[in-house]
Amino acid sequence: MGNLIKLGIVGFGIHSIGLIAEIDNHPLLKGRSKLIAGFDPNPNVIEMLKKRKGIKPAETFEDLLDNKDLDGIIIASPPQYHADQAVIALESNLHVFSEIPMAISEKDINRIIGAEDTSGKIYQLGENYCFIPEVLYAAQLVSTGKIGEPVYAESEYLHDVTYRWRDRGFGDVDTPRIDSWYQMFDPLMYAHSIGPAQVALGGIKNPMPFIEVTSFANDIGGYQGDPICKPAKAFQVALFRTETTAIAKCANAYVFAREPTRISIQIVGRTGTYECYQAKKPGRLFIADGHKVNKIQHRKGKAQVIDQKTLSNTIPHVEGLYYGSYIRILDDWFEAINKGIKPSLHAKAAGNFCLSGIQASQSARDSGKPKEIKDYTN
Repeated sequence: MGNLIKLGIVGFGIHSIGLIAEIDNHPLLKGRSKLIAGFDPNPNVIEMLKKRKGIKPAETFEDLLDNKDLDGIIIASPPQYHADQAVIALESNLHVFSEIPMAISEKDINRIIGAEDTSGKIYQLGENYCFIPEVLYAAQLVSTGKIGEPVYAESEYLHDVTYRWRDRGFGDVDTPRIDSWYQMFDPLMYAHSIGPAQVALGGIKNPMPFIEVTSFANDIGGYQGDPICKPAKAFQVALFRTETTAIAKCANAYVFAREPTRISIQIVGRTGTYECYQAKKPGRLFIADGHKVNKIQHRKGKAQVIDQKTLSNTIPHVEGLYYGSYIRILDDWFEAINKGIKPSLHAKAAGNFCLSGIQASQSARDSGKPKEIKDYTN
C-alpha cells in the first residue's frame, strides 16, 4: 500500500465530513492516509475541529501549509479560492486534490499546470463523475473497440440547486435569498458533464480533448422568469468538436424542475451504442450486425439491458459516495502519490475539462459564436 499519506483539508462543510468519513473507513481507502490538520474560516468549524482527535486546526490557510508533517491537502473551499490554494500548496511541496471547478479563468489553469510541472507533486482534479461506473463502462466499450470508433458522446448533469440560494437550504420564494458561489459562473463551467464526455470518448487515462465549442444558455427557470442564480445562467448546453471529428453534447443546469438529479451518459460508435439515462438505473447496449438491415428497416444486431449486475462484470462494484466514484478517484490519487506517477485527472487533463467550460460560457455569452479550445495534453 505504500507510506501513510498525511493530509490537511481546507474547507470543512457537510461534503468534507462525508469525504473524510470515506477516507477513514472505506475498505479501499482505510489505513492509506490520515487527516492531521484542517482549516476553515468559520470560527464554529474551527471549534468543531478542535474536538476531533488527531486533527490540528489552523487559524489561516498559510498556517495549515506550515504544518511540516503534511504530505498533501484536499481543497474543498469555494471555487474562487481553488486556483490560488492549489498553486500555493504545490509550490509548498504538497500533493493536491482539488474539488471542481479547477479554476474559473484560463490564466489560473495555466498557473496550476505550471506549478504542477515545477513542483513534481501530484495534482488530481476531483471530477468524481468521471469515475461513475456507467461512464467507465462507456469508456471501456470504446477502448476495447466493442462499439467501433466513437462518433458521438452525450452527457448531462441536470441538477436543480435552487436550495443554494435559500436560507437553510429549503423553501419557496418567501424564504430569504442568500448569495452563493454558483452565481460566479455559468453551468458548464461547474463541469460534471464535460469530464464524463471526454472520458467516454477517450478513456479515463486519456480523456479526449475538445478543440471547439458552440454553446447556448438561457434564463428559463425561476419565479416569474427571474432565475435565482443570476448573473449566471440557469441552463446551458454545448456542442463540442474533437480532432477525430467526434462530437459531444453536454448540458448542465442550476434551475431545472426535475427530481432526482439527472446524470446521464451516452456513447455512439460506428458499430454500436450505449445509453444510460440515469446513473444507478439500467442502461442499454446495442451492437450492430455488420451493415444488415431487417425488414422493418432497422439496423440488425443485438440489444442488451445493462443492469447493475451486468455492469459490475466489467466495472467492479464499489460502494460509497456518489455511486462509489469518490472512492475510485481517491484510490487513483493515493496510488499516484505512492508510485510517483501521474493520476488520471492531472493538471493538464483537468485543464482540458476546465477550459472547455470557460470557452462554452464565452460562446453562450457571444450568441453561440464558436470558440476554439486549447488542448493542454497535445
